[in-house]
Amino acid sequence: MVLKVTAGTVSDITMAEDLLAEVDTCRHILADKGYDCDALRTVIRNKGATPVIPGRRCRKRKIRFDKHRYKFR
Repeated sequence: MVLKVTAGTVSDITMAEDLLAEVDTCRHILADKGYDCDALRTVIRNKGATPVIPGRRCRKRKIRFDKHRYKFR
């Protein structure tokens, strides 16, 4: 496993797809609101997993997620 770190001023979501590329199989991907992005949700679903990521407040359409699983992130 290769450790990937972003600079302090760079959002971690920029590395999310690269990190997910290293995952073979999983059922759920848990992340905080900083990873709320439709494109990332699509990548997660294409891997056969369910995104457990709450939506940001500024979203026009409310995001449903498993709040119980989210506690384990």
